[in-house]
Amino acid sequence: MNTAVMHHNRNVARFVLGFAGKTESTLLLSTVVLLSILDMIGIALVFPYIKIATNPSLLIDHSFGLLDWIKTMGMSQQIAVISVALILLYISKAIVQGLLIRFQQLRLAIFTARLTDDMVNNILSTRYGLFQEISGSELAGVAYSNTVHATIVFRSLIQMGNEIGFLLLMGLAFLVINPAATLTALLLLVLLATTIYFLVIRPTSLLGKEQSNIENERYRLLYAIVNAIRDIKVMGLAGLFDVKSREVSAQYAKVAWRFNFNSALTLLLVEVVAFIGLVVSVLVILSAGASVEELLPVIGVVAVAALRTVPAFAKLMASLNAYKFSRSFVEHLIYIRDRLESSRHARLEDGINFDKRIELRDIGFKYQEKTILHDINLEIERGQSIGIVGISGSGKTTLLDLITGLQPASAGDFYCDGQKFNPFTSRTMERFVGYVPQTLALLDESIAYNITFEHKPDIQQLMRVIKISNLNTLVDELPSGVDTKVGENGINLSGGQRQRIGIARALYRKPKIVVFDESTSALDAHTEQEVSAEIAKLRGEITMLIVSHRLPVVAECDRIYVITHGCIEDSGTHKELLGRCELYRDLYSLQTTFA
Repeated sequence: MNTAVMHHNRNVARFVLGFAGKTESTLLLSTVVLLSILDMIGIALVFPYIKIATNPSLLIDHSFGLLDWIKTMGMSQQIAVISVALILLYISKAIVQGLLIRFQQLRLAIFTARLTDDMVNNILSTRYGLFQEISGSELAGVAYSNTVHATIVFRSLIQMGNEIGFLLLMGLAFLVINPAATLTALLLLVLLATTIYFLVIRPTSLLGKEQSNIENERYRLLYAIVNAIRDIKVMGLAGLFDVKSREVSAQYAKVAWRFNFNSALTLLLVEVVAFIGLVVSVLVILSAGASVEELLPVIGVVAVAALRTVPAFAKLMASLNAYKFSRSFVEHLIYIRDRLESSRHARLEDGINFDKRIELRDIGFKYQEKTILHDINLEIERGQSIGIVGISGSGKTTLLDLITGLQPASAGDFYCDGQKFNPFTSRTMERFVGYVPQTLALLDESIAYNITFEHKPDIQQLMRVIKISNLNTLVDELPSGVDTKVGENGINLSGGQRQRIGIARALYRKPKIVVFDESTSALDAHTEQEVSAEIAKLRGEITMLIVSHRLPVVAECDRIYVITHGCIEDSGTHKELLGRCELYRDLYSLQTTFA
């Protein structure tokens, strides 16, 4: 095994055991030790039982303390009592082992849940910019699939510890009983383990890496199909995606059958070598020249030990095989988790209130050394409606990302009521802002849940925002009212209805500022007018920040900022800008001419 492989193995084992924690790992390893001891006790009890069964006079020749009363019984009764006692001991052992295994499986299930929760928490806490670098499908796959493989690795480590512990204890015990047979069996096991490692387990590592890549591809493909299903249906692209899906499935099946075959091959090799080992061990014992009476208990114990050793060794090899297969999944999980943790975006509460104005002074932003925004100076007065307009690519959305704290500014300062703050590291804007995006994310849940994200919402506030957003007509017409499910991404709703839900969602938590990010650009002219009318009703009651490339949407704003080439070209009212800003005038003329 080369140094790089050993390093990978250490990293994976260290991560899994480290995430589980010292206490959890110690408890699980303790159950491994106890299970090994109980297994050894089970085999150790067979030897004296067979000796007594074949030579009952041992009960008379030896004193057993509390069992002296057995000596008064007949020989058959003595054996019957000892047999019942042995059965009760085995039942008790099985109960204890069952409880220990139950504990193991429970803790492993909790480990999976904890690791999944940790990944989801990291996804929710990471900076927004990372989602432009790692796809959502990959994050979903790692959080819900690779975490299961981490549990497989954890289980494999525990299982390997359990079986190695048992095999060591049994080997030591048999060295005392018959060193020659034990050393012969040990040599066979070493040869078998070496054969299985090079023939089966080492190739499995490559299969695991291949399967990890295929899993990512499967998630990406399914994610793309679900998100583009409308385009696929309209343009008749189902055949293309079906072919691609079949290709990926074929790759998945190829790896799956090879891994399963390797696992089955391991068991076959173990069984063949175990049988050979048993025969050789018996021959070695017979060659010692002992009497049949002396040999029978030993052969009986060897047979019982073989019945337990074969599964133990098979489990050891299978666990190592599973570990090698799942290692690549865990390595990728560690990589993604490290990236998420290094990009965690913690926001602190600074206690700043928004009563007067928010100011942006000389704000700039660079992305990969390219200047996107520069020298942005802007004011948002409490209660005002502010419009931000410009052609596509002018920097409107980036400016909005800076104001709302999704991205960190590269230069300049933010002030709220005269107090300096950083939207990226502060909870100030998070507390103040309600957000209406261009494309609203809707869950396949009720209207009420999609507005509030609560299963027990404030009904009074819910009905209030439904009325403000003019959703009450829709709700009144539905048999289940606010409990009506909207379908995946609101498939059961019109564009206008979806945007009204967005407005209601933004208003539900009583924000001081509502941000409209191109929230009407995907609507037809008639629906856009209706939604714009709903937005217009909020003017004067709440501070609004409206980003749009459609100038009629912002025409009634108290102040409009015109963005071009990453800077503010001009600002003023609609009337003022028509009079002095050529870009604004040209855009407005173009849009109203072809409206």
